[in-house]
Amino acid sequence: MGGCGKTQLVSYFLQEYAHLYAQTIYVDASSSSSIKADFQTWARSLGDDHERDVWEEALQKLNSAPQHEQWVLVLDNADDPALDLLQFLPKHVNVTIIITSRNHNLGNLSTTHHLELGEMNTDEALAVMLQAARRQLPLLDDEMESAQTLLKELGCLAVALVQAGTYCRQLSSTIGDVFRPYTFTQYLSLFYSHRAELMKEAGPTSLDKYQRGVYTTLDLSYKVLPQDSRDFLHLISFFHHTEIPLTAFIKASTNVFKDPDWLLPRSQGHVITICSLQNLLCKNMGWNELRMQRVIHTLRSFSLLTASSMDDSIFLHLHPLVQAWSRDMVTPSCHQYQAMAIQVLTACESEENLGLYRYLLPHI
Repeated sequence: MGGCGKTQLVSYFLQEYAHLYAQTIYVDASSSSSIKADFQTWARSLGDDHERDVWEEALQKLNSAPQHEQWVLVLDNADDPALDLLQFLPKHVNVTIIITSRNHNLGNLSTTHHLELGEMNTDEALAVMLQAARRQLPLLDDEMESAQTLLKELGCLAVALVQAGTYCRQLSSTIGDVFRPYTFTQYLSLFYSHRAELMKEAGPTSLDKYQRGVYTTLDLSYKVLPQDSRDFLHLISFFHHTEIPLTAFIKASTNVFKDPDWLLPRSQGHVITICSLQNLLCKNMGWNELRMQRVIHTLRSFSLLTASSMDDSIFLHLHPLVQAWSRDMVTPSCHQYQAMAIQVLTACESEENLGLYRYLLPHI
């Protein structure tokens, strides 16, 4: 997902092993036009009658790399699923191609390795946050407890950890010879009360010149999502962020999202909730497995959710910050999505599938 350190990992690799490559070609692969522009710029930088080269000639140059040299082409931020990347890939055996992307499906292009970056473990995450904050172990017990809680809240996401650590460092001070840190406890309290504002802030410039805040990074994916994928993401963000059973949605739709029993009169707004669920999940024609798989596939292609299978059932999982971001985006209308989530849990009664119930408690 965005902000987990893909570009930084490639950058560190190329710094550490620069001696392996005679040529390093870096390309912004966020769009077809940016790829062509960077190819053309690189080709013209070669001099020797290349001043008028166009991007196709850059590709020809890559396909004619000297046999005694190893070159590396980095296609960074190739996130757009609609982008045809194959036309830009050289086929010379001496050119190593590295692609960074949120689009999981690009892993299928790999002829060697597809490295899927997940969350850091807690030790790695703590080390990153301490480094950004210019702090060292050991910490006081209450400060260590706050740091561990912060790691959990931030989902061990690299860009969020650096942002938190740098924020603490920038607000720390030294008076005389006494260092007065802005503590992780203080930042955690600020995070709880002003999460959306903190996560929208531009990232620090002190580490790898990464300028985007966590939410800004996620917003880039959101802008190109179809509306039904956006709505489904907002809906599931009001469940617990792990092990969201797709079966609950199937059973609720089978029951037409109706209450299993009549206990108290419902408000007029409840009719709107049921209509919203039918429009989103059924399009007024019953549960459509293929259509829902396409929605999930779209969200997975932007690394906004992951899916797993257990006992022939599909479970959806959100990163904690993706969940928080999705909720914060719809703050004015969050009650509608929350009501829809509650109604799915209310209406998914199923006598033939009692095993579903053991997964519902965290979501309730």
